[in-house]
Amino acid sequence: MQDVLSYLAAEYDPLAIIVYGSFADGTQNLFSDFDALLITENGPRRHDDRFVDCTQLDVFIYPLSDFQGDYDAEAFTQVYGGQILLDRNGVAASLLEKVRKHVDGKARKTREELRLNVSWCEKMLRRAELTDAEGSYRRHLLLVESLEIYTELRAWPYLGPKKALRQLEKKDKAAYAVYEKALCKGDYESLADWVAQIRARFNGSGKKTKKT
Repeated sequence: MQDVLSYLAAEYDPLAIIVYGSFADGTQNLFSDFDALLITENGPRRHDDRFVDCTQLDVFIYPLSDFQGDYDAEAFTQVYGGQILLDRNGVAASLLEKVRKHVDGKARKTREELRLNVSWCEKMLRRAELTDAEGSYRRHLLLVESLEIYTELRAWPYLGPKKALRQLEKKDKAAYAVYEKALCKGDYESLADWVAQIRARFNGSGKKTKKT
């Protein structure tokens, strides 16, 4: 990572660097991108996807003016839980705090909204029984969209598939195993097991625990 940071410092002279994703939580491997947000004194917004020492960058560069005054924290939720590597004037700390408050303060979906999402999963599963192109499309669509739906059922903030998968594996290993099987095998039975897991989570989340 030091080679990457040396390149970024020389290329952009940043005021702030926030790294997020696998390099922030220590789970990077040979195939990982270096995900970061840079803030510079001036200049246009840019995206750097070059390779540095065999590591591909996924670095977004913003001018300081984008973070002065009021701005929409929703546009920067990817840095939630990120690590500050450089912060010359406190703008990175301010951004992370604003994003944290925004994400943590988001209104959760109502039980009726969650019920409709679960019902949609079951509808997609029925359509996935088709053996034609539409059936295959519905199966893939269900696999993609249901990850966010399950995350919402757990009342976790959804911050993209990479973070959602890590969170699922860490906090709900049983559900992760079912979802991983559905993803890797791709057959209807495995997908049906995953949708059953979603329904069970919804039914369970509505139960009130008795006070002891």
